[in-house]
Amino acid sequence: MIKKFKQLLFILLAHGTLSFNVVAQTGGEQMYIQNCLVCHADDGAGAMPGIADLAENRNWSTISEDKLLAKIKQGIALPGAALTMPPNGGNPDLTDNDISQIIKYMRMEFLK
Repeated sequence: MIKKFKQLLFILLAHGTLSFNVVAQTGGEQMYIQNCLVCHADDGAGAMPGIADLAENRNWSTISEDKLLAKIKQGIALPGAALTMPPNGGNPDLTDNDISQIIKYMRMEFLK
């Protein structure tokens, strides 16, 4: 039984039917955990009142990556929100590439 499972797994991987999400398992996920999780929670719903719910409010998903990157770099203040996100999410060491990886992770994780 295990041998047949291994053969099926090999066939699926070889034909591209089964793939693994590399971005979510590498930098984007780790940077989200280190920089965004405390406010946005692991599911994007917001860890406390006043934090944008990224999973339910999907307005951000229609913004191009370049524009979203620029907004994150400058900080985000949403109308009616009790709290604002500081520039770079509060981490001045984040590079454009770091933020882009976080955005890719968020799009894959929260827009299911």
